[in-house]
Parts: sequence; C-alpha cells; structure tokens
Amino acid sequence: MIIPVLEGLTLTKGTVGGSDAIIFPDLDATKDVAAEQVALLCDRRRGIGADALMRIVRTPNPSEWRLDVWDADGHRTEPGVLIWLAAHYLRVSGLVALDDGDSLAFGSSWVTRSGSAYATVLPGSGPSSSDGAEQGFDVAVTLDGVEGMKGGLTIGRESVVVAVEHEDEFRAATGSAKFDPVPAAQTVVLLHPDGDTTILDFDGVERPVTAVQVRAFARGRELYSHLTSARDAVVALHGWAGETATGIYHVDNHGYRIEVRMIGNECEMSGTAEIVAEFMLTGIAGEGR
Repeated sequence: MIIPVLEGLTLTKGTVGGSDAIIFPDLDATKDVAAEQVALLCDRRRGIGADALMRIVRTPNPSEWRLDVWDADGHRTEPGVLIWLAAHYLRVSGLVALDDGDSLAFGSSWVTRSGSAYATVLPGSGPSSSDGAEQGFDVAVTLDGVEGMKGGLTIGRESVVVAVEHEDEFRAATGSAKFDPVPAAQTVVLLHPDGDTTILDFDGVERPVTAVQVRAFARGRELYSHLTSARDAVVALHGWAGETATGIYHVDNHGYRIEVRMIGNECEMSGTAEIVAEFMLTGIAGEGR
C-alpha cells in the first residue's frame, strides 16, 4: 500500500469496544493525508481496515493534545469514544505520564485515567419535548424484529430511545424502524434493562448499580460503543426510574461495558481501550507489496 506521507512511521491500531482506529503520531503537524488515502487505509478489503484514522499532534501545553479524526470515508469527524483510545495510546507509548487520577485535554474535552479505564464527562441531555418529559415518550415506534408498537422518547436532537422488554427481541432487532410522528433525531437507541445489582465502589462503599444492554443504529448501520447513544439511553432510563433511579449504570454493548454516572446535569462516562497492533506500511520501494 503506497501512502508516501506515512512512510517510515509506526502506525498503531487500537479498539474501544468494537470501534477501532488507526493512529499515527504527527507531533509537529507536518503530515497531511488526503481523504482518498484515509479511505484506502481504513478499507477492510483493500487496506488495513478501521472505523477511523486518528492523528495525534503535540501542543505547547504538555497536558493538552490535538486530535484530528477522519471516518472510514475520509471525512473529518468527532472522536467520540475513541478519545479514550487516544489517551491510552499516549500513555502506553510513553509520550505522556498518566497516573491514576491524572487528566489530559483534547481540545475542550478532558480524559481522566481511572484505574485501567478512562473517563470523560459529557453534558447532560433530556427529553426534547414537553410531552416526552411529562409522559416518558413522545413518538410511536415500530421496530423490525420486535413485536408490536413501542413508545419512544426523543432525547436531545440525536436519539430516539426505545425500551425492549424481551431480550430475544432486543437481539433480533435490525434497527429498521417506522415512527409516528417522524422525529428529527437520526439515531435509534434500543435498551433492555437487566436489573439492579451492587458494586464495591472506589471509596469502599457498596452502591446500587443498574445494568442495561444497549444497541444503537443510525442511517442503516449499527453503532458500537457510541458515547452519545449510551448517554441518551441512560438519561431516558434514569428519568423513567424516577425516585428509584440508582444514578450509576453499567451499559453493555455487545459485551463491552461503559459505566455512566449521573452527576447533576452531567454524565461521567468511563471505559477501557486496547492496543491490538503496531505496523508500518510498505512504501514506493515495495511497490505496494
């Protein structure tokens, strides 16, 4: 594969719960990649394969880094959950010393190391309509693979959250849906509550936790470990639970866990990241071998 700008660089591939990215260090911001090069590199048949390409750039502030992210089509995008992978990469590569409790900034977003996980805070959201806030739902949803019509709750501008009672239907859902009325939100978030349990928290105190499985779909494809969808699912479930809400949620997405804590009007979200490979691309001399 011939991408001259990346010749001689050690590239790294990592994953966060099924969302994967190729990382290249460009500490002084001297290497620019074209959209077609990103698409080739991220193509799972013709290239290495990934959901995104991330460039990590140093800033004058040692605790702040710039993160440029392109999706698999070569379009600029937000890092989302991959921000945890960026922090993990910087730590394990030795570019930063990130002890437990230390934080890094990526633009306006902060990531804090929390044991083996990484945490970030998202602003809270809520029902987008007064009907949703009062009734707990504001749209009727018919889901492919799920029997009957469900009540959906539009959270913010992005998500319609639907609770699916039966796990077999939750797993059978394809993401195809019909709405009445049609919402502006583009993401369908399905949740299946697994009940409450207790954990021994970081301060040695036992606290109740709500376990919930979540799947999210947007524009015909399923999203994996999607931060906004996990947050919106928890916001909806927290509101539905009312006074019985635990405030701590373990969100399971295809076996990957995101912990969400409701703190005032914010959501503290944490999860792990993993480095899976380091590699170099063959260059012009290799004729793409």
